[in-house]
Amino acid sequence: MEQITKPKDKKNEPIKKQSPSKKYIDLAMGPVLFIMVLFLLPDSIFSFAARGSLATMTWMIAWWITRPIALGVTSLLPILINAIFGFIPMTNVLTNYASEVVILLLGANIITVSWSASGLDNRIALRALCMIGPSVKQQIVVWFSIGVVLSIFLPNTIVCAVLVPVAISMLKFIGEDEVSKSEVATVILLAIAWGAGLGGFGSPLGGSMNLVSISYIEEITGTEYMYLDWVIRMMPMLIIVSAINIIYLFGMKTEVKQLNGSKDFFLNEYKKMSNITTAEKWGLWLFILATVAAFTRPLYSDILPGMKPAFAFLLFGFMAFVVPGNNGKRLLTWNYTSPKLMWGLFYLFAGGMAVGKMLIVSGAAGSIADLITQMNLEGGLLMISIFVALGIFLCNVSSDTAACAIAIPIVIKVAQMLDLNPIGFIYITSVACNCAYILPTSVRAIPVGYGLDPQILLKRGMMLVVLSLVTVTLVGYLFLNYWPAYSII
Repeated sequence: MEQITKPKDKKNEPIKKQSPSKKYIDLAMGPVLFIMVLFLLPDSIFSFAARGSLATMTWMIAWWITRPIALGVTSLLPILINAIFGFIPMTNVLTNYASEVVILLLGANIITVSWSASGLDNRIALRALCMIGPSVKQQIVVWFSIGVVLSIFLPNTIVCAVLVPVAISMLKFIGEDEVSKSEVATVILLAIAWGAGLGGFGSPLGGSMNLVSISYIEEITGTEYMYLDWVIRMMPMLIIVSAINIIYLFGMKTEVKQLNGSKDFFLNEYKKMSNITTAEKWGLWLFILATVAAFTRPLYSDILPGMKPAFAFLLFGFMAFVVPGNNGKRLLTWNYTSPKLMWGLFYLFAGGMAVGKMLIVSGAAGSIADLITQMNLEGGLLMISIFVALGIFLCNVSSDTAACAIAIPIVIKVAQMLDLNPIGFIYITSVACNCAYILPTSVRAIPVGYGLDPQILLKRGMMLVVLSLVTVTLVGYLFLNYWPAYSII
C-alpha cells in the first residue's frame, strides 16, 4: 500500500495559505457584521434578543465561509456572545454542547479511528474498487457510488480522505500525472467529492446534519425517533438525486474514454495486502454491532429504554479500548485516539444547534417565519422551493450541519404558523442541506488539496446546484403530497 499516499510534487500541494492581511480582514468581518445586524435590523420586527441571535448566526456564517480560525473554535461563539449579552437563558445554549448526539458522534468516531489504525478503511475501499471497469463512465459510476454508499455509514470527510489518495495513485499508474490539467482526473475527483458529500443523508449515521433534524423531530413529536424510519424515507430521494449527479457527470467531456490498466492497479494493490488482522476484524465487528443496535432499536426499546443509539455507539467505542488488537496490544489506546478524534466536528454540531436554539428561544425564527408567511404561502411548490433554496444556500456557504441547524428551526416555525405538519418539510430541507457542490470546503477541500482546480469545482458545481434545487423541490413536492408516510413518524 505504499503507493496510496499523498503526492508530494508541487502541483498537487494544498492551496496556498491566505496572506496575513486577508486573515485580519476575515477576522474583522465577523464582529463588524455582528454589530451591523444587531443595530441595523428594524426593532419593529425583531426584538433585541432576536437581533442578537441573528447577529450571532451572521458572525458564525462569515467565519465559517472565510475560516480565519478553525470551524470548531467559531462554534464556541454562541456561548461567549450569550454570556456577554444574555440574549437567552444560558442553559438553552450549553445543553447543546453535551447532547446525546454529541455522544453518538464521539462513539462513532472512536470506532472509525480503529479502522484507520488497522488499515481496514483501505482494505474496504480497495476490495470494492477491484470490480471497477476501464470505461470512464464506469469509473464515474463506481467512484461516485462507493462515495455515496460509504458516506451513508461513515463521516463524509473520512470517506473522501480514503478514496481520493487511492484515485490519485490509480491516475498516476495509468499516466494521468497532472491532476489540474487532466479532464479525466477532474471528473473522477468530482465524482468522489460529490458522492461522499451527498450520501451522508442516506442514514442518521451519515453525519451530524441528520442528527440535527432528528433531534428537532423528536422535540416536535415528544417520542424517540427510530433510525430505520429515516432510511425508509430518505433512500428514495438519495437514489434520485444521485442519478441526477451521475447523469450530470456523464455530460462532462473527456478526451480519454478508456483507462487501461486501472482494474489491474486495484487488483495488484489488493493482492499486496496481508491477510485480515485481528485489529481489522474487531474494528469491523464493533461498527457492525453498533450499527445493528442503532437500527434494531425498536426490538429492545422496552427492555433497555435508556440504551439509545448514542449510547450504543459509545458502548462499542468504549470496547475499542478493551478488545485485543495486533501483537498482544489493545485495539486502541487513548494516547493514539485522542489526537485523531474529530473534536472540531463535535463543536461544529453543538455550535450549530446552539445558534439554532438561540433563533427559536429569542423569537428570531418566529419573526422570519412571519415575514415568509406574508408571502401567502400555502405549503405548495413555492414554499418548498424557498425551503430548498435556503438549505442549499446555507450548506454551500457554511457546512451541512450548520445549514440544518439554522434552516430547520425556521422551517418548523413557518409550517406551524400555517397550521401544517412540519415533518415532511424537515425531510425535504434536510436533503437540500446536503447538496453542497461549489466551494473547496469540507469534503471538497480534499480533492482540491490534491490538485483539483477550485475554479472548475465552482463552475461545474453551480450547474449542479441548480439541478439539485429543481430536483429536490419537485420530488419533495411529490413525496409530500402523494406519499403519506413522508409526513408522519
